[in-house]
Amino acid sequence: MARTSEMIEKRKEKLIEELLSRNVYKTSDKQHLYDAPLQTLEHEYMLILKKEAGR
Repeated sequence: MARTSEMIEKRKEKLIEELLSRNVYKTSDKQHLYDAPLQTLEHEYMLILKKEAGR
């Protein structure tokens, strides 16, 4: 079980790094990235990728 939580935390860290590098500091609902659950971070990242693809 500890292994799963480690994997989740590493994924969250990676997503936060990616979002910060794109000048995203809060989620769409104004939640701080570090407080957001993995699912929310995944969603925010997908929104950014779609936005970038549409340029």
